[in-house]
Amino acid sequence: MFPDFLSRIAMPDRVDSKRNIGAIVSNEIILFEMKRFLEEHFKDVPGLSVLDLGAGTKPYAPLYESYFESRTSVDVPHSLHDVSKIDVMASADALPFDDASFDCVICTEVLEHCPDPRSALAEVSRVLRPSGRVFLTTPFLRPLHEMPHDYFRLTPSGIAHLATSVGLEVRAIRPKGEYVAVALAILQMPVAKFWYLLAKHTGLPLNRAANPMVYLTIVAPQEIYFRLWRRMRERPGRLRQFHDKLSYYTLGYVTELEKEAS
Repeated sequence: MFPDFLSRIAMPDRVDSKRNIGAIVSNEIILFEMKRFLEEHFKDVPGLSVLDLGAGTKPYAPLYESYFESRTSVDVPHSLHDVSKIDVMASADALPFDDASFDCVICTEVLEHCPDPRSALAEVSRVLRPSGRVFLTTPFLRPLHEMPHDYFRLTPSGIAHLATSVGLEVRAIRPKGEYVAVALAILQMPVAKFWYLLAKHTGLPLNRAANPMVYLTIVAPQEIYFRLWRRMRERPGRLRQFHDKLSYYTLGYVTELEKEAS
């Protein structure tokens, strides 16, 4: 497991879900769900276009770029991320694109940073072609981040209400993990904070997964949880039903939307 991780961080062209060691479970689930979404709706379809909204450092580009002929990334100039490779600087509620410009919109962990999430989704709907698809992820039981621009936590009912109000149909809303994932994140938070502060004060890269202690206490438990979560997702039955009930406690949601055809 550890050598496998080292091989991944040595390959920058691949999606690295472990840059944020405190959010590995959430990131791995996003990757898992995005891969399934792309394979189901966009595999072997030529001439398609995608908008990566709130792209930041474009961490998911290595995964989605092979599915689309045209790829456009958008973010705001005041982003806390490195946006040097972003194509267009614009606010999510005022996109500088014509109506029906894209076949797909990918928007990961962005909507909570929009002061008016309905206006942002309305713009997504506007620039999306009829029958186009949206891959949307949002946090729920997660710490405040990128303050002061962290405004909302949306429930499935809230997501559905906003989506349908702007002409987007909900195709699926899935939790990003359940009670165990939330408990794991809470228990690991002080450990991750300790390594972060120690690295900050010593100037040494101690808060990285290449540190064996960090790997054993933070990375490995999340890797194990994700593998069990994935196995649970693939096996229906009573145990799966119990697992689903625990999903009232979750790190967030993965939502698939479709624009009305008319």
